Amino acid sequence: MRVCIPVTAAGGGSASFFRNFRAYLGRAGIACTDDVRGGADVVVANAWSVPLATVARAKRDHGAVRILHRIDGSAVDYGRDFVADVRQALVNTLADATVFQSVYGREATRRRRVILEDGPVIHNPVDVERFRPDGERVPLTGAVRVAHVTSSTNPRKGAAEVYALARRRPDVAFLLVGQYVNPPALPNVRVEGYAGWEHLPALLRSCHALLILAEKETCPNVVLEALASGLPVLYKPSGGTPELVGDCGFAVDAASFDRALEQTMDRRDELARAARRRAVERFAFDVLFPRYLATAEAATRRSRPGPVEYLATLWRVRPDTRALGRWLSVRWRRPARVSGAG
Repeated sequence: MRVCIPVTAAGGGSASFFRNFRAYLGRAGIACTDDVRGGADVVVANAWSVPLATVARAKRDHGAVRILHRIDGSAVDYGRDFVADVRQALVNTLADATVFQSVYGREATRRRRVILEDGPVIHNPVDVERFRPDGERVPLTGAVRVAHVTSSTNPRKGAAEVYALARRRPDVAFLLVGQYVNPPALPNVRVEGYAGWEHLPALLRSCHALLILAEKETCPNVVLEALASGLPVLYKPSGGTPELVGDCGFAVDAASFDRALEQTMDRRDELARAARRRAVERFAFDVLFPRYLATAEAATRRSRPGPVEYLATLWRVRPDTRALGRWLSVRWRRPARVSGAG
């Protein structure tokens, strides 16, 4: 089998997934390319990062290629504009197999009428060799250390709620890793900035728990990385996060955070072992990536859609008037590009 992953941009959860997939394919001795013209047997498409034209070209030019479409969830649910959902829906008309990152992601895209095709739920894999409890640590202050990680300033990531908890709990050290808007200048808050693949494992294993208050995330990679690092997870019960955490943490809100953190520290060793075991048994490369390949191999190739199917898809996922108005307003307010500017 020859696999095409036509994603080369760095950053974000999708880039992490495809980087991990390439690493797995290399170890398994499976040929991998990023060129859709390279005669691949399978093209793995992610609608937010692989253009419709790229997928259509692969399907048109290579009669035997199968398109495996990896679904992120509903863009509108996550706070993005409806155009991303339109892209997902259009790419899915070309898909021979559809994979959902979580049960929540499948439910959300069906509820929004973005993806109507069925397919298996395959959570994102995590590198359990890189993210593990033992290894290099970072010297951090505080008897109780809680990590929060985000690569986005999307308000639905919950950073404002984290700031509020940090102000209320000066006895807890909060490590903020990633992008943040106006983080509080408090002695118990350390803002690390973006941490690459090499540095993030050391930061996670230097803390006692991960805090994630994001809303409607389909399959947040940082939760899997924390579990693999032996961190219990304190989380907002939203999106696909509860599916990932299971019994290895506690659902929290502003009122229940104190009690949940106390329980976490009381049972820290037990929860840490359970978290690591869950990551290895459920989310390791060798557990999940073979399911992607098996899904692609079992797929029956669909014919290319015609104009009528494209138009029907556009009509199905059309935005309501308010969403369209907001999108047009944003587009209208964007400054015009100066001729000759880069």
